[in-house]
Amino acid sequence: MQWGHIKTLFILSFLILDIYLLVQFVQKQEEADNGILANRELSFEDQLKAENITIPKLETREIEKEPYISVSQRILTKEDLQPLMANKGLHTEVIDNYFIVSQLEDPLPIEQDTSGEKISEIVKSYLLFPEQYTYWGWNKDLNVLIFFQKINDRPVYFNQNGLVLAFLNESNEITHLTQTLLGEVAPQGELQTLIQPIRSIEALYNRGYLNADEKVTGDVVLGYYARLTEGNPVFAPTWKVSVNGENNGGRNYFVNAIEGLASPGNEIDFLISTIDSDEKKIITLNNDSEVIQSFLDVINKLEIDNRSVAE
Repeated sequence: MQWGHIKTLFILSFLILDIYLLVQFVQKQEEADNGILANRELSFEDQLKAENITIPKLETREIEKEPYISVSQRILTKEDLQPLMANKGLHTEVIDNYFIVSQLEDPLPIEQDTSGEKISEIVKSYLLFPEQYTYWGWNKDLNVLIFFQKINDRPVYFNQNGLVLAFLNESNEITHLTQTLLGEVAPQGELQTLIQPIRSIEALYNRGYLNADEKVTGDVVLGYYARLTEGNPVFAPTWKVSVNGENNGGRNYFVNAIEGLASPGNEIDFLISTIDSDEKKIITLNNDSEVIQSFLDVINKLEIDNRSVAE
Protein backbone atom coordinates (compact mmCIF):
# COMPACT_ATOMS: atom_id res chain seq x y z
CA MET A 1 0.00 0.00 0.00
CA GLN A 2 2.78 2.44 0.91
CA TRP A 3 4.78 1.46 -2.18
CA GLY A 4 1.80 2.27 -4.41
CA HIS A 5 1.48 5.71 -2.81
CA ILE A 6 5.20 6.33 -3.23
CA LYS A 7 5.08 5.27 -6.91
CA THR A 8 2.11 7.58 -7.57
CA LEU A 9 3.92 10.42 -5.83
CA PHE A 10 7.01 9.91 -8.04
CA ILE A 11 4.89 9.90 -11.17
CA LEU A 12 3.13 13.13 -10.16
CA SER A 13 6.46 14.75 -9.26
CA PHE A 14 8.02 13.92 -12.62
CA LEU A 15 4.88 15.09 -14.41
CA ILE A 16 5.02 18.43 -12.60
CA LEU A 17 8.74 18.72 -13.37
CA ASP A 18 8.11 18.04 -17.06
CA ILE A 19 5.39 20.68 -17.16
CA TYR A 20 7.68 23.18 -15.44
CA LEU A 21 10.54 22.50 -17.86
CA LEU A 22 8.17 22.81 -20.83
CA VAL A 23 6.90 26.17 -19.57
CA GLN A 24 10.49 27.37 -19.08
CA PHE A 25 11.44 26.26 -22.61
CA VAL A 26 8.46 28.07 -24.16
CA GLN A 27 9.25 31.25 -22.23
CA LYS A 28 12.90 31.15 -23.29
CA GLN A 29 11.90 30.65 -26.93
CA GLU A 30 9.49 33.58 -26.81
CA GLU A 31 12.16 35.78 -25.23
CA ALA A 32 14.62 34.81 -27.97
CA ASP A 33 12.11 35.55 -30.74
CA ASN A 34 11.21 38.89 -29.19
CA GLY A 35 14.88 39.73 -28.86
CA ILE A 36 15.46 39.11 -32.57
CA LEU A 37 12.53 41.32 -33.52
CA ALA A 38 13.48 44.07 -31.10
CA ASN A 39 17.08 44.14 -32.32
CA ARG A 40 16.57 43.74 -36.07
CA GLU A 41 18.44 46.97 -36.85
CA LEU A 42 21.30 46.04 -34.52
CA SER A 43 21.44 42.62 -36.17
CA PHE A 44 21.81 44.28 -39.58
CA GLU A 45 24.59 46.50 -38.27
CA ASP A 46 26.33 43.42 -36.88
CA GLN A 47 26.12 41.78 -40.30
CA LEU A 48 27.76 44.85 -41.84
CA LYS A 49 30.55 44.73 -39.27
CA ALA A 50 31.09 41.03 -39.89
CA GLU A 51 31.57 41.69 -43.62
CA ASN A 52 33.58 44.88 -43.10
CA ILE A 53 30.98 47.02 -44.88
CA THR A 54 31.26 50.67 -43.87
CA ILE A 55 28.31 53.05 -43.88
CA PRO A 56 28.04 56.73 -42.90
CA LYS A 57 26.33 57.74 -39.70
CA LEU A 58 22.63 58.04 -40.52
CA GLU A 59 20.30 59.72 -38.09
CA THR A 60 16.73 58.49 -37.80
CA ARG A 61 14.46 61.00 -39.52
CA GLU A 62 10.99 62.00 -38.47
CA ILE A 63 8.34 59.84 -40.12
CA GLU A 64 7.59 61.34 -43.53
CA LYS A 65 4.63 60.63 -45.77
CA GLU A 66 4.54 61.48 -49.45
CA PRO A 67 2.67 60.33 -52.57
CA TYR A 68 3.93 59.19 -55.91
CA ILE A 69 3.85 62.07 -58.39
CA SER A 70 3.45 62.54 -62.12
CA VAL A 71 5.21 65.36 -63.94
CA SER A 72 4.37 66.56 -67.43
CA GLN A 73 6.82 67.75 -70.08
CA ARG A 74 7.04 71.55 -70.08
CA ILE A 75 6.10 73.17 -73.38
CA LEU A 76 8.13 76.33 -73.84
CA THR A 77 6.64 79.66 -74.81
CA LYS A 78 8.32 82.58 -76.58
CA GLU A 79 8.46 84.35 -73.23
CA ASP A 80 10.23 81.36 -71.67
CA LEU A 81 12.82 81.31 -74.45
CA GLN A 82 13.47 85.05 -74.58
CA PRO A 83 16.56 84.98 -72.27
CA LEU A 84 18.27 82.38 -74.47
CA MET A 85 17.39 84.10 -77.70
CA ALA A 86 18.73 87.39 -76.33
CA ASN A 87 22.06 85.81 -75.31
CA LYS A 88 24.56 86.99 -77.95
CA GLY A 89 27.05 84.31 -76.95
CA LEU A 90 24.60 81.55 -77.79
CA HIS A 91 22.95 80.19 -80.95
CA THR A 92 19.79 78.28 -80.07
CA GLU A 93 17.28 76.02 -81.81
CA VAL A 94 14.10 74.71 -80.17
CA ILE A 95 12.56 71.47 -81.42
CA ASP A 96 8.84 70.75 -80.87
CA ASN A 97 8.70 73.56 -78.30
CA TYR A 98 10.43 71.53 -75.60
CA PHE A 99 13.90 70.34 -76.70
CA ILE A 100 16.61 73.02 -76.71
CA VAL A 101 19.89 72.71 -78.61
CA SER A 102 22.44 75.49 -78.13
CA GLN A 103 25.87 76.19 -79.57
CA LEU A 104 28.24 78.50 -77.75
CA GLU A 105 29.87 81.30 -79.70
CA ASP A 106 33.02 80.91 -77.60
CA PRO A 107 33.66 77.48 -76.02
CA LEU A 108 33.83 77.46 -72.22
CA PRO A 109 36.93 75.77 -70.74
CA ILE A 110 36.37 73.44 -67.76
CA GLU A 111 39.35 72.42 -65.67
CA GLN A 112 39.56 68.78 -64.56
CA ASP A 113 39.38 69.67 -60.87
CA THR A 114 36.56 72.22 -61.16
CA SER A 115 33.95 71.74 -58.43
CA GLY A 116 30.32 70.99 -59.23
CA GLU A 117 29.30 74.29 -57.69
CA LYS A 118 31.72 76.19 -59.94
CA ILE A 119 30.57 74.30 -63.03
CA SER A 120 26.94 75.18 -62.25
CA GLU A 121 27.98 78.82 -61.95
CA ILE A 122 29.80 78.71 -65.30
CA VAL A 123 26.88 77.31 -67.32
CA LYS A 124 23.94 79.08 -65.67
CA SER A 125 24.02 82.01 -68.13
CA TYR A 126 23.34 79.58 -70.98
CA LEU A 127 20.32 77.80 -69.47
CA LEU A 128 16.66 78.50 -68.89
CA PHE A 129 15.75 78.51 -65.18
CA PRO A 130 19.24 77.37 -64.09
CA GLU A 131 18.21 77.42 -60.42
CA GLN A 132 16.01 74.40 -61.16
CA TYR A 133 18.99 72.18 -62.00
CA THR A 134 21.64 70.48 -59.93
CA TYR A 135 25.00 69.25 -61.15
CA TRP A 136 25.26 65.45 -61.18
CA GLY A 137 28.69 64.76 -62.62
CA TRP A 138 31.19 64.60 -65.46
CA ASN A 139 31.02 61.47 -67.57
CA LYS A 140 34.58 61.13 -68.85
CA ASP A 141 33.77 58.34 -71.33
CA LEU A 142 31.58 60.66 -73.40
CA ASN A 143 33.05 63.92 -72.05
CA VAL A 144 29.62 65.21 -71.07
CA LEU A 145 28.53 67.20 -68.01
CA ILE A 146 25.17 66.11 -66.54
CA PHE A 147 22.61 68.25 -64.73
CA PHE A 148 19.32 66.91 -63.34
CA GLN A 149 16.25 69.08 -62.90
CA LYS A 150 14.86 69.43 -59.39
CA ILE A 151 11.25 68.94 -58.33
CA ASN A 152 10.26 70.09 -54.84
CA ASP A 153 13.96 71.01 -54.48
CA ARG A 154 14.99 67.36 -55.06
CA PRO A 155 16.81 65.96 -58.09
CA VAL A 156 14.89 63.87 -60.61
CA TYR A 157 17.41 61.14 -61.38
CA PHE A 158 18.08 59.99 -64.95
CA ASN A 159 15.03 61.35 -66.72
CA GLN A 160 15.30 62.58 -70.31
CA ASN A 161 12.53 65.16 -69.85
CA GLY A 162 14.27 67.17 -67.14
CA LEU A 163 17.90 67.19 -68.15
CA VAL A 164 20.82 69.36 -69.24
CA LEU A 165 23.80 67.87 -71.06
CA ALA A 166 26.89 69.97 -71.74
CA PHE A 167 29.14 68.52 -74.46
CA LEU A 168 32.89 69.15 -74.28
CA ASN A 169 35.50 68.99 -77.03
CA GLU A 170 38.96 67.41 -76.85
CA SER A 171 40.24 70.48 -74.97
CA ASN A 172 37.53 70.10 -72.31
CA GLU A 173 35.63 73.14 -73.54
CA ILE A 174 31.84 73.23 -73.58
CA THR A 175 30.68 73.71 -77.16
CA HIS A 176 27.01 72.60 -77.10
CA LEU A 177 24.19 72.25 -74.61
CA THR A 178 20.88 70.42 -74.71
CA GLN A 179 18.05 71.09 -72.28
CA THR A 180 14.60 69.74 -71.47
CA LEU A 181 12.28 70.83 -68.67
CA LEU A 182 9.64 69.09 -66.60
CA GLY A 183 6.46 71.03 -65.93
CA GLU A 184 3.36 70.58 -63.79
CA VAL A 185 3.48 68.21 -60.81
CA ALA A 186 0.44 66.19 -59.75
CA PRO A 187 0.20 63.78 -56.77
CA GLN A 188 -0.72 60.19 -57.57
CA GLY A 189 -2.60 58.22 -54.94
CA GLU A 190 -2.51 58.52 -51.18
CA LEU A 191 0.31 59.60 -48.89
CA GLN A 192 2.74 56.77 -48.16
CA THR A 193 5.21 56.38 -45.31
CA LEU A 194 8.84 56.70 -46.45
CA ILE A 195 11.42 54.20 -45.25
CA GLN A 196 14.37 55.42 -43.21
CA PRO A 197 17.76 55.90 -44.97
CA ILE A 198 19.25 52.88 -43.13
CA ARG A 199 16.51 50.70 -44.61
CA SER A 200 17.58 51.71 -48.12
CA ILE A 201 21.08 50.39 -47.40
CA GLU A 202 19.57 47.21 -45.97
CA ALA A 203 17.54 46.81 -49.18
CA LEU A 204 20.77 46.93 -51.20
CA TYR A 205 22.42 44.43 -48.88
CA ASN A 206 19.50 41.99 -49.02
CA ARG A 207 19.49 42.10 -52.83
CA GLY A 208 23.20 41.44 -53.15
CA TYR A 209 24.15 44.93 -54.34
CA LEU A 210 26.39 45.56 -51.33
CA ASN A 211 29.38 43.27 -50.89
CA ALA A 212 32.04 42.55 -48.27
CA ASP A 213 34.73 45.22 -47.73
CA GLU A 214 32.73 47.89 -49.57
CA LYS A 215 31.83 51.35 -48.36
CA VAL A 216 28.69 53.46 -48.64
CA THR A 217 30.03 56.93 -49.35
CA GLY A 218 28.51 60.36 -48.88
CA ASP A 219 24.98 61.16 -47.82
CA VAL A 220 21.97 59.03 -48.63
CA VAL A 221 20.02 61.64 -50.61
CA LEU A 222 16.28 61.78 -51.31
CA GLY A 223 15.16 62.56 -54.86
CA TYR A 224 12.77 61.15 -57.47
CA TYR A 225 13.12 58.24 -59.84
CA ALA A 226 10.74 57.13 -62.58
CA ARG A 227 8.66 54.02 -61.98
CA LEU A 228 6.42 52.52 -64.66
CA THR A 229 2.85 51.77 -63.64
CA GLU A 230 0.69 50.19 -66.35
CA GLY A 231 2.83 51.89 -68.98
CA ASN A 232 2.57 55.37 -67.48
CA PRO A 233 5.63 56.91 -65.84
CA VAL A 234 5.22 58.10 -62.28
CA PHE A 235 7.96 59.31 -59.97
CA ALA A 236 8.64 57.78 -56.59
CA PRO A 237 10.45 59.44 -53.70
CA THR A 238 13.77 57.63 -53.95
CA TRP A 239 16.92 57.29 -51.88
CA LYS A 240 20.20 57.57 -53.81
CA VAL A 241 22.92 55.41 -52.26
CA SER A 242 26.52 55.66 -53.49
CA VAL A 243 28.95 52.77 -53.02
CA ASN A 244 32.78 52.98 -53.06
CA GLY A 245 33.02 56.62 -54.13
CA GLU A 246 33.73 58.24 -57.48
CA ASN A 247 37.39 57.22 -57.79
CA ASN A 248 37.14 53.58 -56.66
CA GLY A 249 34.86 52.00 -59.21
CA GLY A 250 31.91 53.68 -57.56
CA ARG A 251 28.30 52.75 -58.21
CA ASN A 252 24.99 54.48 -57.58
CA TYR A 253 21.79 52.74 -56.56
CA PHE A 254 18.24 54.03 -56.26
CA VAL A 255 15.89 52.66 -53.61
CA ASN A 256 12.17 53.40 -53.80
CA ALA A 257 11.49 55.15 -50.47
CA ILE A 258 7.93 53.77 -50.37
CA GLU A 259 8.30 50.15 -51.51
CA GLY A 260 11.98 49.53 -50.79
CA LEU A 261 12.68 48.33 -54.34
CA ALA A 262 16.32 48.77 -55.35
CA SER A 263 17.82 49.27 -58.79
CA PRO A 264 21.28 50.22 -60.09
CA GLY A 265 21.78 53.46 -61.97
CA ASN A 266 23.68 52.97 -65.23
CA GLU A 267 24.93 56.39 -66.26
CA ILE A 268 26.58 55.45 -69.54
CA ASP A 269 23.55 53.49 -70.77
CA PHE A 270 21.30 56.41 -69.90
CA LEU A 271 23.52 58.87 -71.78
CA ILE A 272 23.81 56.71 -74.87
CA SER A 273 20.05 56.12 -74.93
CA THR A 274 19.36 59.85 -74.49
CA ILE A 275 21.81 60.99 -77.16
CA ASP A 276 20.56 58.33 -79.58
CA SER A 277 16.97 59.47 -78.98
CA ASP A 278 17.97 63.12 -79.52
CA GLU A 279 19.71 62.28 -82.79
CA LYS A 280 16.69 60.39 -84.15
CA LYS A 281 14.44 63.27 -83.16
CA ILE A 282 16.60 65.80 -85.02
CA ILE A 283 17.13 63.67 -88.14
CA THR A 284 13.38 63.09 -88.50
CA LEU A 285 12.81 66.84 -88.65
CA ASN A 286 15.34 67.37 -91.45
CA ASN A 287 16.47 70.54 -89.71
CA ASP A 288 19.44 71.96 -91.63
CA SER A 289 20.31 74.90 -89.35
CA GLU A 290 23.99 75.42 -88.58
CA VAL A 291 23.38 74.79 -84.86
CA ILE A 292 21.67 71.47 -85.50
CA GLN A 293 24.24 70.34 -88.03
CA SER A 294 27.17 71.17 -85.76
CA PHE A 295 25.44 69.33 -82.92
CA LEU A 296 24.94 66.26 -85.12
CA ASP A 297 28.66 66.40 -85.90
CA VAL A 298 29.37 66.27 -82.16
CA ILE A 299 27.02 63.30 -81.73
CA ASN A 300 28.51 61.43 -84.66
CA LYS A 301 31.99 61.89 -83.28
CA LEU A 302 30.85 60.57 -79.89
CA GLU A 303 29.39 57.48 -81.53
CA ILE A 304 32.62 56.78 -83.44
CA ASP A 305 34.95 57.37 -80.50
CA ASN A 306 32.83 55.44 -77.99
CA ARG A 307 31.33 52.61 -80.03
CA SER A 308 32.94 50.04 -77.73
CA VAL A 309 31.28 51.75 -74.74
CA ALA A 310 27.86 51.53 -76.37
CA GLU A 311 28.33 47.86 -77.20
